[in-house]
Amino acid sequence: MRNRFAFASSVLLLALVMSASAHAQQVIFLIRHAEQGPPPEMALTEAGHRRATALARRLKDAGITAIYATDAMRTQDTAAPIARTLALEPRLVPMKDIEALVRRVRMEQPQGRVLIVNHSLNIAPILKAMGHTEELVVARDDYEPLIVVVPRGDAPPLVVTLRL
Repeated sequence: MRNRFAFASSVLLLALVMSASAHAQQVIFLIRHAEQGPPPEMALTEAGHRRATALARRLKDAGITAIYATDAMRTQDTAAPIARTLALEPRLVPMKDIEALVRRVRMEQPQGRVLIVNHSLNIAPILKAMGHTEELVVARDDYEPLIVVVPRGDAPPLVVTLRL
């Protein structure tokens, strides 16, 4: 119950702040893929599938208008439950082309609410490309962060990290 209250409070606070930016995405939800197995396949584990399903339950009412996932199967499998729930087709992007991802999101979803499913090593570069000035590192074994990015025009975005 406490976690739901904290999550709801965070989303409410962000909704109030989101109205300040009329020329950018309303909000971007940024996550890394869920728990993965060993190479070479690196497919989602059972825990990863459970986390992906939980993410879909938590974000189903967030008003997401587009989902971006990399060309890696683990990001696509993480995005699949929320994509099914929202009847959206994830847009695939190359794993290593951060600048192209950010340009695409800005161009294709200028007023949208976007979910980006990517990789732990790409989180900091994505945030930097969005104008965030502080370093945010996601450990390779940390699958919990849900990073909420609220663009603010010419100012750096507001970035809030929630734990799933």
